[in-house]
Amino acid sequence: MDHMVFRLRQLPHNINVSSTGRLLSNVLGIDSSAIHIFSLARSLDLWIPGKVATLMFDDVKVESILQEGGARNITRQGDDEWSIKADSLPNSLILDIHFRGLTPLYDPPSASHTADCIAISGLASHPFGSWQPKHRSKSFMWIRDTLPKSLPYIRPILYGYDTTLVRSQSFQNIFDLALGLVSQLKANGWASPTCKPLAFLAHSLGGVVLKQAFVSLANRIECDDPILNAMKGAILFGVPNLGMEQSHLEAIVKGQPNMQLVSDLSLDSAYLQQLDQQFSGISSLHDAKLYWCYETKKSPTVIRDSNGKWSRTGPEEILVTPESATRGLYREIIQSDSIIPINEDHSSIVKFFENDPNYSIVAQKLAHILPQREPNSKTDTMSTMTESEVASEREYDFESIKESLYVPEGDRRVTEVEDKFGHTFDWVYDKPEPGFTQWLRSGHPLFWINGKPGSGKSTLMKFIFEDRRTSDLLLDWRRQNTYIRAAFFFHYRGSSIQKSFEGLLRSVLSQIISENQLLAKFLWPLFHKQDLTSDDWSLQVLQKGLHNILAQEEVPLHLCLFLDALDEYDGRLELICQFLIDLATIKPTPNKRIKVCFSSRPWDIFVHAFGRCPGFRIQDFTLADIRDYCLGSIRDERLPSVALETLIPDIVTRARGVFLWVKLVVKDLCQAIRTPTPSKVELKKQLDSYPTELGSYYAEIINRIPYAHRWKTYAMLETTDLICVVTCSEGTTYPEAVDALQRLYEQDVNDFADLVKHESRRYCGGLVEVINGRDGVYIQVLHQTVEEFVTDPKFKQIVLEDRARITVENGNTFLAKYYMIAGYSTFSGRKYARAAEKTSGRSMKVYLDSIPRDVLQEKASFQTPLAYAAASELHLYIIESVNESPNLLRECQEPLLTYAFDPDKFLTDDAFVKTIKVLLDGGFQPSHDTTVFMSMIQRARDERSYSLNDKSANRTVGDLVVELIGLLLDYGQDPNLDIEIEDTQRLRPSLLERVLHKRSSSREDSRGIKAITPLDYLFLEKCDWDRKPMTEIRIIYQVICLILGRGGVIKLTQRACLREALDEFSKRGLAIEDLEAQLLPMSLSPPEPPRHSLGSKLKKSTSRLLH
Repeated sequence: MDHMVFRLRQLPHNINVSSTGRLLSNVLGIDSSAIHIFSLARSLDLWIPGKVATLMFDDVKVESILQEGGARNITRQGDDEWSIKADSLPNSLILDIHFRGLTPLYDPPSASHTADCIAISGLASHPFGSWQPKHRSKSFMWIRDTLPKSLPYIRPILYGYDTTLVRSQSFQNIFDLALGLVSQLKANGWASPTCKPLAFLAHSLGGVVLKQAFVSLANRIECDDPILNAMKGAILFGVPNLGMEQSHLEAIVKGQPNMQLVSDLSLDSAYLQQLDQQFSGISSLHDAKLYWCYETKKSPTVIRDSNGKWSRTGPEEILVTPESATRGLYREIIQSDSIIPINEDHSSIVKFFENDPNYSIVAQKLAHILPQREPNSKTDTMSTMTESEVASEREYDFESIKESLYVPEGDRRVTEVEDKFGHTFDWVYDKPEPGFTQWLRSGHPLFWINGKPGSGKSTLMKFIFEDRRTSDLLLDWRRQNTYIRAAFFFHYRGSSIQKSFEGLLRSVLSQIISENQLLAKFLWPLFHKQDLTSDDWSLQVLQKGLHNILAQEEVPLHLCLFLDALDEYDGRLELICQFLIDLATIKPTPNKRIKVCFSSRPWDIFVHAFGRCPGFRIQDFTLADIRDYCLGSIRDERLPSVALETLIPDIVTRARGVFLWVKLVVKDLCQAIRTPTPSKVELKKQLDSYPTELGSYYAEIINRIPYAHRWKTYAMLETTDLICVVTCSEGTTYPEAVDALQRLYEQDVNDFADLVKHESRRYCGGLVEVINGRDGVYIQVLHQTVEEFVTDPKFKQIVLEDRARITVENGNTFLAKYYMIAGYSTFSGRKYARAAEKTSGRSMKVYLDSIPRDVLQEKASFQTPLAYAAASELHLYIIESVNESPNLLRECQEPLLTYAFDPDKFLTDDAFVKTIKVLLDGGFQPSHDTTVFMSMIQRARDERSYSLNDKSANRTVGDLVVELIGLLLDYGQDPNLDIEIEDTQRLRPSLLERVLHKRSSSREDSRGIKAITPLDYLFLEKCDWDRKPMTEIRIIYQVICLILGRGGVIKLTQRACLREALDEFSKRGLAIEDLEAQLLPMSLSPPEPPRHSLGSKLKKSTSRLLH
């Protein structure tokens, strides 16, 4: 074991290297000098603080000690893991050599830790050893020992997974491996919107797993996935993107469950081709930086020797060709910067030794993917707010505040929650054990109701919020204090308002001021205008507003909040926890008391924060409720209760406190009774066959739907939208989708809601429900657990089975198809088409190209699909169109750049810049559409344009102007394009000029218009240069340098104007030597004073005319 690397987990969080050595020496009974610890880093586990070490042993006794029975305090757990009990520690140490899961190798200083990098090993390789040089000391591993020195702000992490080939009993495929990776990322902090940027090092199969994970994360109707947003790029080593030579591997796995895994890597794998096409599109749209390393040596293949053992001693082959490893970029000179040859075989391509020249290249590329940046520390909790506004003298307008603050969907969820059945949940008032009534009368600020998914938490919360007994118990008759009750029910399946902190604050503030108008005056000082709109209530203003109301002492405030489903908050749960903790710290007074009753699943973060609060676990009190609900559900099915009454005890027991499970089971059993009546034994057998876990039950429901209907099942659960969207989903072309809709409309449906209910039962087996809301009939999934089931990457495979491997369409595609037909929401059609590209990695080219031109003109106001694509940021459509017709953009005369440029979004969204680059990359000629260039030149001089871009605190609109001008010039924009402006200094033409029709070189005409160059435009008008802020001066200076460097000239700029600008540049510390050398000779000298009178000049000129 002296050449073996171990991993040690569950070390105390405050331990260091030397104390780790002493601890291990004591528990193993060996000399500490024989223990070599190479890394010690904080565990990635969010809930159990600890450290992880990598180490080696010199002492040969270690092997015997770790053998079964070698020591009393050591328990062997399989062939490659040991549990070691230490008397001084609450948890056993875990020593292993398998390195499965995530292993941090280095802790950057917290102040400088700004990025993470995960290394994924390849097929049949060791997560740690595969990165170590062959036939050398195992004390060196470049990711652990060298990378932290080169890039100390990046935390390196290993990801280990089981891809054993020989005698493997695993039937996992690439999709399963990718889901495992995604699950690890979610469980260890990368599902947070504020997680650190992430890059990958992936070898061989590891790269394919990474690609599948990337595609699975993207292929959702909600395309803003935190993990996907965190992924900034990857360096991929010998990845078989187009397949690999694997005949020798097939011999190893022949007859084993893992044959499919190897088969998917073959050279003719349709799966790999489909995956690569999707990954290419998605990674491009997410601006992922990718580098592809390829081997340039043959590798020995695996053969079985005479003893029946497999070894790498077979004939040498090229396992992954350069074309496959680089996705076909190997022959493309233009992409040479993204491909890296490494003169090693397939295995050694990642085994860098110390001072390896290939390492420097990889480190430089990784630094490009994850550049060092300043860490961003923000606190959004209420405790950090300070009072800064001064109350205004204006009389506040209550109606303006109330109407602008109110958002209807904020409290829609409360009305959607099912009312309690019969006398269920009455125990919350009638029994003392739950402690709810005592809490209402006590001074404790917080009460936590927790329970399993589907256990009735939301129904209970609605009940206690609305029941009069809550108000009665809150009332203090001695002080006559009436509590304001306000509720907010988080709803992850709803709009952003329904699942955000902003929505919570809006709803609570709205309810508070509606109950007591006097409190609204503490919101008025936040504004400096009379007529408020909904947009005026930013998150910062909302936080400040609640703080003002809670901090004031003028108006008595007794407030009881009811917050449901904290686990459905769409953000960092730490924020919500801190918000409640901050509320709990508000000291009660005779005029102020804040109480909060909240519910959630018993997740670790809530247990840690609120485990000692008063509260109860709902399933501990609902046994009788489940029985009553079961009887009621049977009665609702209009069947004699006797048919199922003997099964009720079994249903109640198997439900384990989950009402939703009862609801689904009763429906299934009742459906079985409606068929030829089964015996009681058969019904009991059927009941026993139902999974007790909701996720498994949902999969069972899907499996019972006939396969012929599964596409509509997929479409309906993906979109949870109108039946019209589902109807359009199967149409490959626009006419096909229109025909499908027409057939639906021809059914002459009298009650659309009934049709939707019937179709949802038929295709979704009860997993969706039809809601008759204020805005009409709509569909939503039955419960949050169904939403989680549908958004799980496994969902598509469960529904479509083998068809899932070749299906790229998703909910965004289906919605785009419908809204392009509907026509009344052109914006929605474009939005969903863009989202379809981003989430599927493929364009909707076939569908778009099939839209008749007159329809496109009528509904979207575009002449061609290409124009529609440019305006809608459909980059993949543009790229695929150019691939089909290379001269398409080069010959295009439509103003595509103007279509792509949206002036209304210029100050907040720079996505159009990438669209313009895609058009220019495809061959579009800037001379065919100069509007954007002229607009940018104007903005460069317009001081009002330099406001901060909302999407990046470090990027201004001026930076965007410079980038776009530079981009257009790079692609051939004429730097001396004529700009026609009005000559404001021109007087009526003189008699002599009218006679001679004299014209200057500036192409002036009788209209008072003159044509100048872009540089003239920047210099011509006299500016107060000394009054401009440095940001504006710098932008103008950069634009001038850009244009001048591309051959720009001045024609009408007076030397005095030029001199004034250059002098100001110099005063601001900007270099002007080159500008002076190039521009001063072009400038116009001041005119000489006249030497003759106008009369003599006219006389001489007339004389010349006569002669």
